[in-house]
Amino acid sequence: MMTFLRQEIFKLLRSKLLYLSFVMLVIFVLLMLWGFYTYSLRKTGGQVEFKYTYENPSYFNGLIFTLYSAYFAFQLIIPISVSILAGTQIAGEARSGTLRSLLTRPISRSRLYFGKYLVSALSTFSLLAFFIVFNLLVGLLLVGWGDLSLYPGPLNLVQEPARLPQSEALLRFCYSVFTGTWSLLTLATLAFLMSVLFENPIVASFTALTLYVMLNVIGRVDFFVDLKPYLFTTDMEFWREVFKPEIPLNELLYRACRCGMYSAAFLLAGLVVFERKDILS
Repeated sequence: MMTFLRQEIFKLLRSKLLYLSFVMLVIFVLLMLWGFYTYSLRKTGGQVEFKYTYENPSYFNGLIFTLYSAYFAFQLIIPISVSILAGTQIAGEARSGTLRSLLTRPISRSRLYFGKYLVSALSTFSLLAFFIVFNLLVGLLLVGWGDLSLYPGPLNLVQEPARLPQSEALLRFCYSVFTGTWSLLTLATLAFLMSVLFENPIVASFTALTLYVMLNVIGRVDFFVDLKPYLFTTDMEFWREVFKPEIPLNELLYRACRCGMYSAAFLLAGLVVFERKDILS
């Protein structure tokens, strides 16, 4: 198992998809930097009274830049990469005709299945860790240092203005790497399930991503307010809870457990299908 896992990790490190995902995230951060800089320049340049937007100009610094960048990237940019990387794990092998040869090795289907899944989880963690660290480096070096000011608004973190000291905010970003990874694993596991169901990696990734986007949109429409609590996309938003002035541990753990339940259900369903699947190529 460990030999197989090392081979899969080495294969991941040589994957063009992984590095393409990194490049896309870098481009997104640079675009966010340009947009953040021009927006903050307008807001602090005397064109409008700042009191009608945010409390003070020090709001615009590297920490709030990173938080907004992560918030917007979580809406679609990162999920796209996660869906593609996880959706190609099994389907990619089937498409290239190497899945059958893998199963001829002295390794059971379940071990191969979980080995592939661990690689998916590792790629999800590496993407998010890279994204958060790169954002912080860009934000702190090019935007500026300061405390993390929180205001009522699109982030939906506070009901009244609050502030996290810089050292505490940096620690919260470390937490977000783990909460974000756990959240994204729900989507990654769904994409992994699709990778077992479909032998075409494009179809697998597209199906998982479409389901994610569809449920995400439904959860934001008032027509489906009664359905929203039962959507896994709703629970995936728990990753942001670590940025609240007082972390709501009960709510965070509750939603994290629900995400874990969805992931476990997708993972077990995929295992059942994979164990019974007739591998022809």
